[in-house]
Amino acid sequence: MKIMKLIIQNNLSNHNEEIKWYLSSQIIWIGKAKDFKEVEKLKKTSYGSFEWLWSDADTILFNKEDLSFTGAVIKLAEPIKVIKKNIDLKMIEEKNGTIKLTEKKNFNSKLSYIAEYYSREDTMISYSKTWDKLERVILVNMTGNFSFVLQNNEMVGFVLKNASKHIISDDIHMDEGIGVVESDFALQLSAFLELVEMMESDIHEIEESELKKSFIRIYDEILSHEGTNYVALRDTILNVIDYMD
Repeated sequence: MKIMKLIIQNNLSNHNEEIKWYLSSQIIWIGKAKDFKEVEKLKKTSYGSFEWLWSDADTILFNKEDLSFTGAVIKLAEPIKVIKKNIDLKMIEEKNGTIKLTEKKNFNSKLSYIAEYYSREDTMISYSKTWDKLERVILVNMTGNFSFVLQNNEMVGFVLKNASKHIISDDIHMDEGIGVVESDFALQLSAFLELVEMMESDIHEIEESELKKSFIRIYDEILSHEGTNYVALRDTILNVIDYMD
């Protein structure tokens, strides 16, 4: 495997609207590209990992001219693990800025070997097999909410704060507007993700029936909310129920 080496540039962006979490497909979309066609165009002028789109690896893009990061499409590992205790990441140094390649070449990368949602802090952490939790890492704050995790100058994961605020439906783009997210949305999202986790285990028919009722209960609780986040969660719940039928 070709190793991706990175350096940090001191250039913080506050454009949190460039981070999108498509809930139904469980894709984290980073950057200004709005659809796969735009990503395909960017690939022609970029170095990076080009294996995702319709497979399990990631698409991470760096501009060929200055080697700076331009965007990424990351498929989250499923099911997402819901963790109710506080985040306990040690050996971390934080820096504000962006990242760029140190040399011109492509590489392989999968940042979502494990995906964890910390419900108390409304934070998503996704990381690869190569992240050694006992060794020092650098958290590169790309925006106010999104950070890449670097270890030994390699990208090994990412952290998304206020994760529920970035959720949208698969057929909506962030520039169409963000609805107001109420304080209990993270709890409803957490409850949904926990139910999805349960679906992955071997269950009897009566247990599946109870799961379906629980999904419907969450759907009813958010039915009156108009924010894009609530729309995305309702759409995803309906997709799951259809899958279960």
